[in-house]
Amino acid sequence: MASIATTAAVCGSDDRLFRKISWHLLPVLCICYVFNYLDRTNVGYAQLQMKEHLAFSDAVFGLGASVFFIGYALFEVPSNMLLARIGVRATLLRIMCLWGLTSAAMMFVATPTQFYVLRFLVGVFEAGFAPGVLYYLTLWFPRRRLAQATALFFMAFSLAPIVAGPTAGAIMTYLDGVHGLRGWQWLFLLEGIPCVLLGIMAFATLPDRPDDARWLSDDERATIRSLLRGEAPGPAGKSHGGVRAAMRDMRVWVLGFVSFLVILGIYALAFWKPTLLKGMGLSIMQVGLVATIPAACGVAASILVGRQSDRTGERRWHFGISALVAAAGLMLTTLFPHDPFPAIVCLTLVSIGTSSAFTVLWSMPGGILTAQSAAAGIAIISTVGGSAGVVAPAAVGAIKAATGGFTLSLYLLSSALVLAAVILITYFRPRSALAIEPSLAETR
Repeated sequence: MASIATTAAVCGSDDRLFRKISWHLLPVLCICYVFNYLDRTNVGYAQLQMKEHLAFSDAVFGLGASVFFIGYALFEVPSNMLLARIGVRATLLRIMCLWGLTSAAMMFVATPTQFYVLRFLVGVFEAGFAPGVLYYLTLWFPRRRLAQATALFFMAFSLAPIVAGPTAGAIMTYLDGVHGLRGWQWLFLLEGIPCVLLGIMAFATLPDRPDDARWLSDDERATIRSLLRGEAPGPAGKSHGGVRAAMRDMRVWVLGFVSFLVILGIYALAFWKPTLLKGMGLSIMQVGLVATIPAACGVAASILVGRQSDRTGERRWHFGISALVAAAGLMLTTLFPHDPFPAIVCLTLVSIGTSSAFTVLWSMPGGILTAQSAAAGIAIISTVGGSAGVVAPAAVGAIKAATGGFTLSLYLLSSALVLAAVILITYFRPRSALAIEPSLAETR
């Protein structure tokens, strides 16, 4: 009985410690991620005025949206390798200041070439942010707690669309023409400059490692070191070994491909949903407000599904069912091309499914990657998955230009989500390295 009481007391103490860590790290990281999402996808709202003002075709816009991800994919792994050497504070300062200034410079775009170049540079400068944060979390949370921390960080990804729609709608509606600037120009300026300030704030408030955290006591630092013993990244000179180990791990590539299939739907909708809704007769402001409904439901669903997945230790079916719900939503959307209400219901199903699937998916790498391969493996998964951003906007734009609508695109995106569910469920067997149980066993 004494042993049980002691174990319970230790677990309770650990719970308090990691809640403390979460409150010190995650709010800053989540706010940064919200603006990361805004600067990545605000072009989807801006194009509602840009195409009219600059005479850009759907094909030009689609290609410009995709060019972002070419720069992002090329520099993702190098950025994460640099983070492992110089620390998160310097990395976030570099990434956020450069991407914020470049995103704000989008307000000066006047030609397709300028559009392509600046979108490429925004991608280059943003590269490494999300996988860098995921690697950063491995320095603070042991594997049995990493899934929850990862899920909490990705809540910002689901929360961001709630902010994005009304903010973009209000800026483009009420600031259009102020000081001679169009609404889309104000959008890029007002969502780009805060990133510079956030980068400075992250540099000032986030410690690189637990040993650098002044708000931790000596005993708390010792506890974290004890829990992470054997999981800490190797010395900088071994980083290439970590890259090689991650590249040889087929599970990393499978997760990357599954992420690719899910992100096809996420980014295609992020960039083209405003156009889809506007085509149903909604104003720009209405589009921004209506877009919050699917996003809010996605946040709630991802919290519930992520918590249930953590509680049961099951990943495959939580991901698979979520992906299939999203696929069904996309298929049903094709039935209501001109009716906003049922279309929003269907898009809500898509958001519920993709948000939940994405959260569960990113709780998996921490269970299969060794500490030495964590930075490289997470970057590879993110790069492979993020490359969907190269394909999705351009492909949807080209298909829309060729067919005059979104129906064929929605069918293809739905099929991709079904394939993602099938691959993950069949490839990763129960109690594989992706299951939580082995990690939990380490604590017993």
